[in-house]
Amino acid sequence: MDWSVIANINQDDVAQFVKFWLQGSGAILSLLIAAEILLRVLGWWEHRNTDTPRPLVPEDAPANFVLFLHSILIDGIWGNALIFASLTLGSKLTTWHIPFNVYTIPLYFLAGEFWHYMYHRMSHEVRLFWADHSIHHSQREYEFFTSWRLPPGTFLYKAVWALPMALLGFSPLAFLLMAQGIAFQTFIHTRRIGSMGWFDSWFCSPVNHSIHHACNPQYMDKNYGGMTMIFDRLFGTFILPNEEKIKFGITKDVNSNNPFVIWSFGFKQLLIDFWHAPGLVAKAIVLFGKPGETYNHVPKAKDFAADDHILAAAE
Repeated sequence: MDWSVIANINQDDVAQFVKFWLQGSGAILSLLIAAEILLRVLGWWEHRNTDTPRPLVPEDAPANFVLFLHSILIDGIWGNALIFASLTLGSKLTTWHIPFNVYTIPLYFLAGEFWHYMYHRMSHEVRLFWADHSIHHSQREYEFFTSWRLPPGTFLYKAVWALPMALLGFSPLAFLLMAQGIAFQTFIHTRRIGSMGWFDSWFCSPVNHSIHHACNPQYMDKNYGGMTMIFDRLFGTFILPNEEKIKFGITKDVNSNNPFVIWSFGFKQLLIDFWHAPGLVAKAIVLFGKPGETYNHVPKAKDFAADDHILAAAE
């Protein structure tokens, strides 16, 4: 195939696609937010004088909103700059350059999916990164506001996998554009939508992503996909729910709606185990080993002050 010819495709086609992509994502996201607000108001109104009143927002929604703002300020500004720098570095080091046009859009989409799968999986399988990503998983419910419970350090493991994607020849700006799926990610964090049939088997959906948020042993570390289940199927991490009821959250409950306790919880556990791990090798494994398979310090009551609630919760 003559890539030089394809690269000369009318760029107006690409511009129109980009415009459609951005406007479509914005419209979907707006509709989802409006629908969620309407359903919450109706639920609150219907149950306001009953024995089981429904709050307009869950107790941890304010904490999730603080975490959302915190993440946007860090990840949205500095994070994207680092990711773009990593992509730019890779593009400078390679002689391969894949043009971005109407023919290569599917390829860029699949590349973005692969990127999401790999950095997402690494955030579950490297404990240092899990200390950050577990913030998103620590909510005991699975609903709309879960999508707001964002960790601040996602850009670090995104940047790690951005470099090899650029080395393969993907254009930095086009790759970042095609790797965005914010509207889709908002749609899947809900239990209002049940099984969607064949869609659940091939695309990321509320049903299969709810499994991703489970702490049941058989459901853990599954369904990493961003918009599709293609790479989960290829790498053996795809699963659909069975008869076992899903338990949401992480294996050690945070037991707090304080956003700073939520933010620091995983890192405190990590630092405690790192400090007490015997020897440099064990300490390195604590940082880079798989969660649940590294040194686990079992504290004694005298190891922490009785009034240090954050440290006590973390241990």
